[in-house]
Amino acid sequence: MKKIKATVTPDQSQCLTNQTFSDIEPGTLLKDFSTLLDFIGSAGIPVSGKNHLIAIKLLPQLNQLMSDPLDVKLKRPQQKSFPHINGLYLLLRASGLTQIALEKKETKLMLDNKVLTDWVSLNPTERYFALFHAWWLRGSAEIIGESSRDYYNGLYDSLYFFQNAPNDDFSLKEKPHDFDYLRYRPGFHNLALMELFGFIRIEQDTALSGENWFIVNITPTTWGRALLYLFSKHLTSFDDHVNDQSDYDLIELWDSELKNHLPALEKSLKVPEIEEIQHSSYVFKVSLGSAYRKIAAPGSTSLEELAGSILSAFNFDNDYLYEFIYKNRYGITERVVHPYVENDELCTTDCVVGELPFYQGMELTFHFDFGDDWRFQLVVESIASKDISCTEPTVIEHHGKPPEQYPDWYE
Repeated sequence: MKKIKATVTPDQSQCLTNQTFSDIEPGTLLKDFSTLLDFIGSAGIPVSGKNHLIAIKLLPQLNQLMSDPLDVKLKRPQQKSFPHINGLYLLLRASGLTQIALEKKETKLMLDNKVLTDWVSLNPTERYFALFHAWWLRGSAEIIGESSRDYYNGLYDSLYFFQNAPNDDFSLKEKPHDFDYLRYRPGFHNLALMELFGFIRIEQDTALSGENWFIVNITPTTWGRALLYLFSKHLTSFDDHVNDQSDYDLIELWDSELKNHLPALEKSLKVPEIEEIQHSSYVFKVSLGSAYRKIAAPGSTSLEELAGSILSAFNFDNDYLYEFIYKNRYGITERVVHPYVENDELCTTDCVVGELPFYQGMELTFHFDFGDDWRFQLVVESIASKDISCTEPTVIEHHGKPPEQYPDWYE
């Protein structure tokens, strides 16, 4: 891997070298992120069923624990009503510090103790940049239940905003249309993250009405300009010299450059490993319309075998392409596709059930026949590591009559 040198000015270099990292410097990121971790605690917290966002009833309490709580007057505020909480939640999921679990029929957000132990071992500088890495690699708005443009995550949107910001400040007092534009790019949660990271300072005027976040002025900080300038120059250098490297390789190069200015940056947060449980038995509840089947399958079952079992259970011919769709532990959609689908996704012949990040209560979609668009809904009902009674996918319950794959009118 070729080492790339990104140039910065002497003033920027001095700013990078002199920067300290604490609960309040260069922003309140580490303090508020720690508050969120403590709020979740060992018991976890309830989250919504679809996007796994923080339960609405908990948001006012968590808001009051933030360094800069918002005065939200909505009767039923959502997570996006609190941009700082929304941004911190995105970082939390993107870091891999949490996982979704079903506990007594309640979906909960739980801390991953292995990753948390690694997090605790990091110094403040390392924690700050571990969250920067998470934003960079997986800062998709999909994590917080919003649409996400392909190839762009929140950090790149924030960099675009920063590069086009005025040299002194960004006043919104006379430009309400600019405020509305910021909702979409970079998005309020990314603005909040820029403030938490210390890249900008935000001035509010609570006398204004009609808004939860009364922004009237945004001022880029010296630290923000120095770090994001280095980041943008590094991306340009990387594009000019390297054509076949992953984002993880780019981060390694970026870190090697940062260490010239920040010697305390020695370690990164480890990526959580998927625990293979191929010797377990899974039970899937598969629904199509009002009919459903329960299928038991050993962890060694390939997704190609599972697909065949589902189609057979519903009396469908296995004569079209298909894909399995689910959200990974970060809250980002992944697909495992039929071997004849030409793209870069994982292939069903190469994936077995026990290697995928399935958990009890997890929902996924089996999308069959991209023309007629059949969508079977799957729920992982149980995962058992003992008393494995089946050696291949087996239908253990039948309920309801499934729809016809080829109804009379189709002929």
